[in-house]
Amino acid sequence: MKTVKGPLKVDCIYRRIDDNFMDPKVFFKGSLLGVPGVFKCWRKGNVGIINALGTGVADDKAVYSYVNKMIIYYLG
Repeated sequence: MKTVKGPLKVDCIYRRIDDNFMDPKVFFKGSLLGVPGVFKCWRKGNVGIINALGTGVADDKAVYSYVNKMIIYYLG
């Protein structure tokens, strides 16, 4: 990451914005939100993302009816 004092290595990012705004190079071109190039770094495994892309699907109310089945499937 570029800082005023020079480059700084980032190992992990805590994402708090919608998936579509994560990286303006990949999703909404020209957006002022997100970090250009972060998606490429994440896919290469160079950075970890807490609350990674796609995890919001579990928060969708349409999924609620499947929660019990998912718990049984993954936890037995």
